[in-house]
Amino acid sequence: MKLRELQKLDQNIIKMLADHKGMDRAIRGEVLAQSLNIDLRTLQSRISSLQKKRCAIGTIDGLGYFIPTDEAERTAGITKKEEMGFSIHDAVSGYRRADLEWLDKMID
Repeated sequence: MKLRELQKLDQNIIKMLADHKGMDRAIRGEVLAQSLNIDLRTLQSRISSLQKKRCAIGTIDGLGYFIPTDEAERTAGITKKEEMGFSIHDAVSGYRRADLEWLDKMID
């Protein structure tokens, strides 16, 4: 895949992240979104899409987004995604098993 084959917004995200190689140069999502004139949710969605297209874009709570420069940085970004996945799985599991009358039972 070549940069020119991507949507213009995705091209701009990658161009901006090219200046943020390494965890020590991470850029906060809010700052990146503002620089691109988009909201944070759009940025998150587009980065998720780029990751599915095999773009190694890491994110760490408190640091922001970065391009990993070694396996340790890649692993740090993957661990964050895995933790989110486990959390989502647990929430879905609890939601699925919840009694539909849970609120009435809880308030009584």
